[in-house]
Amino acid sequence: MTKAKVRGTTTEVISRSPEETHRLGISLAAELSVPGVLLLRGLLGTGKTTLTRGVAEGLGLSDTSLVNSPSFTLINIYRGRCPIYHVDLYRLSGAREIHSIGLEDFLGREGVTIVEWSERLVCSMDSAIEVQIEDAGGDARRIRICYPAASGSARRGRNRAVKKAGLRHTGVSEKHPRGRMQ
Repeated sequence: MTKAKVRGTTTEVISRSPEETHRLGISLAAELSVPGVLLLRGLLGTGKTTLTRGVAEGLGLSDTSLVNSPSFTLINIYRGRCPIYHVDLYRLSGAREIHSIGLEDFLGREGVTIVEWSERLVCSMDSAIEVQIEDAGGDARRIRICYPAASGSARRGRNRAVKKAGLRHTGVSEKHPRGRMQ
C-alpha cells in the first residue's frame, strides 16, 4: 500500500443564498494567484456561474452582468486586473473535443482560468483550487473548497476569506489525497 500524497486542505461551507455564493466568489478571488486556475463542479443550477460572477468581481471586473455561462460559446474572456477566462465544458466530451478549444493555450499560463464542469478535464491541475457545489435544499448550497498544499499561514488566510464572505465552516476541514476531489 502506498501512502497518498497530501494535496492540501478541504473546507466546507454552507451558502444560504445566491448573494452569499457571490460573496464567497469575491473572497476566493483573493486566494487565486495569477496565473491561477479555479475548477468548478456541480449539477446544473447549483451556482457555478454565480460563484464565477463573484470571482470576476473580486478580480476587478466592474460589470459582472457580462458574466454568463459560456455553454455555447465554450469560452468567455473578461478583463479585470488580469484576463479572466471563463470556460464551460458541459457540452464537450472526451480529450479530442476539449483539446480542440485550445484550453492549453492559456490554462494556468496567464490570467485566471475558471472552468465549469471541470470533471470533464482529462488532466489534473495540482495548483488549482477545486470547488464542488451541491444543492442543500432551497437556495442553500454545500460548497467544498479544496486548496492546493500550502503553509499554515496561507490556510489561516483562507479561513479569513470564508469568514469575510459572511459564511461559517460546517466543521468539515480535512487534508485530502492529491488528485480529483470526490
